[in-house]
Amino acid sequence: SHYTHSLGDPELREEIAKRYLHDYEVTISPQQIIVTSGSSPAILLVLGALCDRGDEVIISDPGYACYPNFLRFIGAKAVRIPVFEEDGFQYRPEEICKCISKKTKAIIINSPMNPTGNLLSPEVMQQLAKYDIPVISDEIYHGLVYEGRAHSMLEFTDNTFVLNGFSKLFAMTGLRLGYVIARKDYIR
Repeated sequence: SHYTHSLGDPELREEIAKRYLHDYEVTISPQQIIVTSGSSPAILLVLGALCDRGDEVIISDPGYACYPNFLRFIGAKAVRIPVFEEDGFQYRPEEICKCISKKTKAIIINSPMNPTGNLLSPEVMQQLAKYDIPVISDEIYHGLVYEGRAHSMLEFTDNTFVLNGFSKLFAMTGLRLGYVIARKDYIR
């Protein structure tokens, strides 16, 4: 019995990096990956790194029901941006722009989205990449797409934190295995 590397098993991190190169043509280093005990701890890890009490994070409404709980836990505030069925539940970047303040520390995207199932368009993702605000990209449902193709936010900017895991695509819920991909300056 022994401890693994503090970022997670090096071989697993190498395979995750290979997957992002294969699936999204994005080169990341295994040193940019932190293996977590599921994607929920990955979300808390990223929010804890970015936010202080009173900070704000933009989320969609409707959106994943746990995001506001995670934000409350760390003392940050959810700024809800309505998304509408007639837009395919896409963010309206101009609505996000109206809500950005000095307290805004991140924008959370979830594509494919829980609960609506929508895929964010590359155009919306490109718009979000233009803001000087980190994007937290919850990619846990990647691979469960029936029409179109899911894009990783890493295709558009490195100012992003990718959250992913093995529970959905690989039907490995009992393993509680997730990961974060981040810029190297955030890892330690």
